[in-house]
Amino acid sequence: MGMLYKRSVDTLTIAQRNYRSMKTLIPATCLFLLLGCERNSSEPQTDANAEVDSGAASANVVASGKASDADEKALKGKVSAHGLYRLVRSGGLVDAPNTGTGKAVVKPVIEQVRSTDRIPMLKGAQMYLQYRIWPLPSQPAYVDLRRVLKHPEIRLPDGSVSTGSDYMIKGKISSNQVIAYTGYGLDEDYELVEGEWTFEIWYEEKKVIEQKFTTYRPDAEEIAKLEPILALGNKAVGQRPQTAKPFSRFDWPKIVVGGSQPEAPATPSSDAPESVD
Repeated sequence: MGMLYKRSVDTLTIAQRNYRSMKTLIPATCLFLLLGCERNSSEPQTDANAEVDSGAASANVVASGKASDADEKALKGKVSAHGLYRLVRSGGLVDAPNTGTGKAVVKPVIEQVRSTDRIPMLKGAQMYLQYRIWPLPSQPAYVDLRRVLKHPEIRLPDGSVSTGSDYMIKGKISSNQVIAYTGYGLDEDYELVEGEWTFEIWYEEKKVIEQKFTTYRPDAEEIAKLEPILALGNKAVGQRPQTAKPFSRFDWPKIVVGGSQPEAPATPSSDAPESVD
C-alpha cells in the first residue's frame, strides 16, 4: 500500500512538472507564431519601401499592383507602318475646306513603295502612316479623333499660304481599338516643297500618335527610277463634284495587296475613317 501511494505521488509530481513545462512552452509557441505572422505581413512593406528609393511607380506596383492595372488601361498609340506610297486608284478630288489645300482625295487605294520617313518631291508621291490606338471602350462604335498636320509653307494658287491642317475625324472602333491610315499626296506642283511634315492624332487632350516625314529633292537617278512607279497615281486622281457628305464611310482609304513592281511590297488591307489631303 505504501509503495502504491509513493508511485501515485511520483506520478502526480511528474504531471505537475509537465504542466509547468507546458505552461512555459505554450506561450513561447504562441509568441513564435505571432512573430512569424508579423514578419510575413511586413515583408511586402519592406520591399515596397526599398522600391520607393529606386522609384515611386515601382513601389506602387510592388505594394498593391494598382499601377500595373492602370498601365494596362492607359491609352496607347503606335505607328504600325509608314513610308512612301503610290496611289493605285481613287474616287476623285473633292473640295474640303478643312484641309490645308482645300482639296481631298476620296476612296484612295494605295500601295507601299518603301518603308521610309524620307519622301522625294515628285508628283504622285504619297506619304502615309498606319496607326493603332488602344484600349478604347467598345461603345460607341466610333470615336472622335483630332488629326493635325504641320508642313512647310505651301503657296496656293489663290495666293494664300498653308502650313497645315487641324480637324476632327471619326475613328472606327473594333475590338476596343482603332486601326487606320492617314496621309498626304503630293499631287500638285505647288505641293512640292522641301522640309518637315508632322502628322499627329489626338484623343481628347492627349496626343497618341506622331509621325514625321522629310521631303527632299531626289537626284536624277532616283527620279528615273520612281517616276514610272508613281505615274499611275498621277492618273488616278480625278475630279468629281462636291457632295453633301464627301467623307462617308465609302470614302475611307484602302490599301491594295500585291503589286508588280519590286519596289512596292504588299501592304495589309485596312480601312482608315477619313479622306486625305
